[in-house]
Amino acid sequence: MTACASGRETSAAQAPASAGAAAQAPSAGLDGAAARPSGGSTAAEPSPRLSAVRCALALVGALPWCILLARSVLPLGGLGAALDRLFAPLCHRMPERSLALEGVVMPLCSRCAGIFAGVAAGAAIARPRLTMSAWRPILIALSALMALDVATQDLGLRPPWHATRLATGLAFGYAVTAGFVTQLARRPG
Repeated sequence: MTACASGRETSAAQAPASAGAAAQAPSAGLDGAAARPSGGSTAAEPSPRLSAVRCALALVGALPWCILLARSVLPLGGLGAALDRLFAPLCHRMPERSLALEGVVMPLCSRCAGIFAGVAAGAAIARPRLTMSAWRPILIALSALMALDVATQDLGLRPPWHATRLATGLAFGYAVTAGFVTQLARRPG
């Protein structure tokens, strides 16, 4: 017989069952919401604020790709040109460093387009969920890799390659956004 919190004595056979029930008590999940027990697994519901931020980041990240696709298949005229100009302050948009589809040049260079795609992917997936201190060395390494890509290209050591521009941009955009989303999920309320 052992004493429980209520002051009543319980048998040793009942103690493990009550300990198991306590282990399944709801706890706060990564998304800031209380987790609900369901057959031994606990799934956290994301907070409405986190869901809204993730959705907005995914939409913003996909926007230049959607504009390119829409302008290449639809006659958007002035509206297409206005949408294209939204990105003019963000990027140099050099034609030889930009992707094109059906003769329509993307509103961003391939590296910036990769960053935007990485933002969309990071907001949608946000895995692994590392702490910001764990993301820092990854971000530093990805920044250095992107700087190396820029330097080798600008020093004339190689021509602009869309594949490396997209890859370094995508990796950097993904890491920044996944780190941000994870940090936001860990923040209370």
